[in-house]
Amino acid sequence: MRLGVITDEVSQDFKEALDFAKKFELDCVELRSAWEKGPFDYNNDDIKRLKSLSDEYGIAITAISSPMFKCEYSMENIAKQEECFKKLIEYSCVLGASKIRCFDFLKNGNVTRDMILEAYQKPYELCEKTGITIAIESEPTTNSSCCKDIAELVNLFNKPYFKALYDPGNNIYCSEEVPYPDGFEFIKNIFCHIHIKDAVQTSNGAVGECVGKGMVDYQGIFKRLYAIGYEGDVMLETHYRIPGTEKIDDETLANPKGSAISENGYEASCVCMTGLKELIKMSIK
Repeated sequence: MRLGVITDEVSQDFKEALDFAKKFELDCVELRSAWEKGPFDYNNDDIKRLKSLSDEYGIAITAISSPMFKCEYSMENIAKQEECFKKLIEYSCVLGASKIRCFDFLKNGNVTRDMILEAYQKPYELCEKTGITIAIESEPTTNSSCCKDIAELVNLFNKPYFKALYDPGNNIYCSEEVPYPDGFEFIKNIFCHIHIKDAVQTSNGAVGECVGKGMVDYQGIFKRLYAIGYEGDVMLETHYRIPGTEKIDDETLANPKGSAISENGYEASCVCMTGLKELIKMSIK
């Protein structure tokens, strides 16, 4: 497997994020926001700059962490985001990214899986032409809030470039299923990408924690990944702040972008990456 980090969890300065990746001998990075711009805000010059820095450091950008369909379901929103997705496909081809992280609309009991899959028809056709995979993430605010939901959606669509993204840390914020082994069992044959964050449940809800210090059984997860021969990407998505620094607010956690998600992130990401690498070592002993 290849180890990496979502760059804006470290810094809005893409070069600083690559310095972090170099420091920890990471294989790759995942792009979300940089220079105060999100994936839907980039222009051709931004992409050229990102590609140039990636090549300079010799660190691949393997995925774009987009907010695709993390919005209310409406024909107007679908049309707007389809246009944004066309650009992301073009940018992914330039950057060499093989996956685009997406969602299945903000939670609404009136939105059916058939409606969601119909909305993905045109974006999927673009993926089919380019070989880029849609990686659908389960998230508490969306219609698929856990691995079971995502598995049902992905299996219903049953297409080669439409896969699940496994984010066990999100289960702590959702609390509908145990992230491992329960959540993993649902998506074990259909996931293509992994996000790593940790958290604990408190009387005020879930709170981000250093990787390995929270409620996710990451040692069990990594033992299982090695057992099945997983060769995909594992990306740190820090979402944690060192005690004494300001925690990330709920709105930013739900819609991560810009300095709000990066502030105080470098030090916290150092702590989490150190913990993550130690967990991986322990898992293969």
